[in-house]
Amino acid sequence: MKIALAAVAAATLAWTGTAQADTIIDTGPGSTTIFDARSITSTRAIAGFFELNNATTVNGVFGWIGGNEGARLTANIYSEIDFVPATLLHSTSFVNTGTIGWQGSDSLNWKLDPGTYWVVFSAADENKSFMPNGAADPLVAYLRGNSDNGWLRLSDTDALGVRLTGVTGGAVPEPASWAMMIGGFGLAGGAIRTRRKRPAALA
Repeated sequence: MKIALAAVAAATLAWTGTAQADTIIDTGPGSTTIFDARSITSTRAIAGFFELNNATTVNGVFGWIGGNEGARLTANIYSEIDFVPATLLHSTSFVNTGTIGWQGSDSLNWKLDPGTYWVVFSAADENKSFMPNGAADPLVAYLRGNSDNGWLRLSDTDALGVRLTGVTGGAVPEPASWAMMIGGFGLAGGAIRTRRKRPAALA
């Protein structure tokens, strides 16, 4: 009985204070046409501003992107200083599918503190990609990065699709923790049933 209760307690402590995986940012998708799309090339990147109020683990970063199939892209997280991307914090690569939709990478495990950041989509080769307008809930601001002119503010009418997924406020419980807790409850229940069935001692 004591061992079972100890297992339950240990698993409960491991689980306490954790949070479920969720969507951190989701602007909604853009349009499915190239009308008013913003291009991503070897000399032009697109950045979107976002803010985190809590420590966060980013597991997935996606943009609403179309373009040439096989084009190699990068999704990056930069710190923010003076409202432009400053220091590169995290980066991942992915390949354009050639079909307009959510494209990017997952299983990232990027740790971010509360603060302000830029998510930047850039090209890793000469093939062209683009981000269509039309997201229902756009970010506060977007920038266009040029190799010659640095970062330029895009129009307030730009509504590019960006999605970040992950965990805020802690880590999702590990499978081992769930197994320990379930097993502990089972052992505790079995011990209680055994005690109830045990006959009373003779006087």
